[in-house]
Amino acid sequence: MSNDYKIENEEFWFEPLDDFQLYGEIVVVEISEEDLINENTEGLKEKGSVDYGDWEELGTLLGKDDAALHQKYFEDEQLEGEWIVFLYTAGRYVTCIAG
Repeated sequence: MSNDYKIENEEFWFEPLDDFQLYGEIVVVEISEEDLINENTEGLKEKGSVDYGDWEELGTLLGKDDAALHQKYFEDEQLEGEWIVFLYTAGRYVTCIAG
C-alpha cells in the first residue's frame, strides 16, 4: 500500500505501533508531523478503533476514500490474528502494521 506521507525509516514505527494492536480491531493512531519527523514515539495517540472488517465504520475515522483504499488492499489478506494499526499524520497515511 502506498504512503501519502513519505518517511525515511518506516520500520522505525513498527515496534511502537505494536503497542496499539488489539485483536479483532482496526486501530487508527495519529502523530503530529513534528513528532513524526523527530521520531518521537511519545507523540503517538490513538484516534479510535473499529471492529476488524468494519470498513464503513472505519470511514467515520478516516473518511470514506481512505477506508475504501484500505479495504481494497486488506480485504483479500489472510491475516491470522486479524488486526491492523494505521499511522496517520496531518490526515495523511504514513504506514501500518497488521497480523
